[in-house]
Amino acid sequence: MSFVEKINAFIGADKPKLADFYACFDQLYMLLKSGSTLQQAINEIAHVQTNAKLGQALRNISRNLSAGVATGAAFKKEGVFPRLVAPTIESGDRAGRLSDTFLRLSELMWLQHNLYSKVKNALFIPKIAAVLMAIMTIAYIKIAIPEYVKLYKETGIPLPWIVSFVSGCVNGVVDYWFITLPALWFFYKAWEWFSSNNVGIVDSWKLRLPIYNKLHFFFVQHQLASVLNLMLSSGLTLTDSLSQAGKVVDNSIVSNAVGKVREDIIKGNTLSDSMQHYNHGDTPVFDNMLLASINAGEKSNHITLALEHDCKYYERLLNNMIEPTSTKITLLVMLPMGLLIVLMFMFTLVPMFDYMSRISNV
Repeated sequence: MSFVEKINAFIGADKPKLADFYACFDQLYMLLKSGSTLQQAINEIAHVQTNAKLGQALRNISRNLSAGVATGAAFKKEGVFPRLVAPTIESGDRAGRLSDTFLRLSELMWLQHNLYSKVKNALFIPKIAAVLMAIMTIAYIKIAIPEYVKLYKETGIPLPWIVSFVSGCVNGVVDYWFITLPALWFFYKAWEWFSSNNVGIVDSWKLRLPIYNKLHFFFVQHQLASVLNLMLSSGLTLTDSLSQAGKVVDNSIVSNAVGKVREDIIKGNTLSDSMQHYNHGDTPVFDNMLLASINAGEKSNHITLALEHDCKYYERLLNNMIEPTSTKITLLVMLPMGLLIVLMFMFTLVPMFDYMSRISNV
């Protein structure tokens, strides 16, 4: 492994991206539809993957399949795939519809990639502005403030407390960088630990977070409708389909609700009634549009058609929401940047006016 590869592995830059998964599953779908077996298709695409980690994972899956490991289990053993991949493939394999499963996975990966890349692009300029502002602030404190300090000392006038406080804080952060950098790394790791050990809390925030919450909510509804449609179309029972959907949905709050709905259905209740029953509270977990569609599908005995319509509806809805949501996030991030510029300007004037005022009073 080269030095650059080691650095990428250390910071996680070598992990497969959503676009890599999209290309992989789309290629598997096309090869399976062309008549190849799954192992042949995996062997054929493994060496053409642009991401080395994903290519190695595919080679490992091929070896496990040769050893008799089930398809879903083989994908689950490789930690590079999102958590929805293994249970979805397992269900598709059980129903004998692997090609359709890979097609649906590729669509989900592309939707996620499209969503997250647009949000990241919207935040790129604010991030650059934040970095430049931090550099300007540090440069100002390290270059301009010492001149003010020198001027104040020569006249015997005490430096304003706000200038002393801010310059002391910045100097401490910069001069003791060997403490600052490990501290930042510690806080980053602490957040990773918290988010991984308190998934329910973080997922609850996602459903409540202003601006982003609707986008996340409708994305989860799309996941749920898409997976249920795939499972039911594959011939699985409703309870088995809900069991798999609960493993796939990318929010533990909704996933737990799906599990309760499944238990309710085992007792003899309908899907729409059960979902409605667990949809009360401050934060609904199921969209009313989805509930109404499922209810109509149950009455007409065409629930898979209803779910297929829901998938298309949520996909179009999300595509229309991405741009305005990204714009709102950009404005939200840029607002504190503008306030920081104003504060820096005021901070520049404070010592100047204070010095002139004190001199005039001498």
